[in-house]
Amino acid sequence: MPYRILATLAAAAACFAASPASAEVYGGAAREEPLPRFEDRLCPGVIGLQRDQAEMVVGRIRETAATLGIPLADTQTCEANMVIAVSNDGRKFINELRERRGYLFENLDKDQKRRLFEEEGPARSFVRVVTRTRDGMIVERANGLTAPPQATAAMAHSKIYVATRRDIVSGTVLVDAAALAGRGIVQLADYATMRALAGDSAEAVAMPGGSILALFDDAQAAPSELTAGDRIFLRTLYGTQPNIPAAQTLALAQRRIDEQTLAE
Repeated sequence: MPYRILATLAAAAACFAASPASAEVYGGAAREEPLPRFEDRLCPGVIGLQRDQAEMVVGRIRETAATLGIPLADTQTCEANMVIAVSNDGRKFINELRERRGYLFENLDKDQKRRLFEEEGPARSFVRVVTRTRDGMIVERANGLTAPPQATAAMAHSKIYVATRRDIVSGTVLVDAAALAGRGIVQLADYATMRALAGDSAEAVAMPGGSILALFDDAQAAPSELTAGDRIFLRTLYGTQPNIPAAQTLALAQRRIDEQTLAE
């Protein structure tokens, strides 16, 4: 394939498991922080599928990203910052990575590690998120309790938006090969799209019409593609300012989904 895949999946150091996260993920102080999203040019790549299947997955993801206004990298030269990997045992893979490069997961809390390394399930995802100022400058991590992260920028005080944004710089979706039985290429591509482009934030809204995130719950009942609710959520996430607090973005997405449901 013309896509240069990341040399290792270890680049994604901030992780979440594929099992549904609770809405409390965005409770408390987290609701004041922006939702994570891609700001860099997107370059999807696939590992573990036949070339024609991989190209269909990549094509579908790029098509969806284009409708959301996400800039796309050149397919001939880019390095994949969104990787879909199909393997025999994703749980085994991630635990072996943990043994070899445990330092990559030092910043995860106890619950995140449990969900990622211990829970059963055919799919799990990783997103690597960095905090940047509204204008894109990196905000360095805290260096101890006496040195909180700081960045200097000129901006007016506002209750509508905050001074920083949270950028997804890479997203990885691991799927067990056996779990793809009875599921199509479009379903896989759309599931990966939701997981990689939105992190776990879509779990914080109710989707009466269902979500592609249920793909591995029940193959027979799973949507055949992104649902109306999925698309509304993604359009809301990528159609607002990147430094809007999560509470506002989630509320707007929920209102739009509810309005669509009532209109049907």
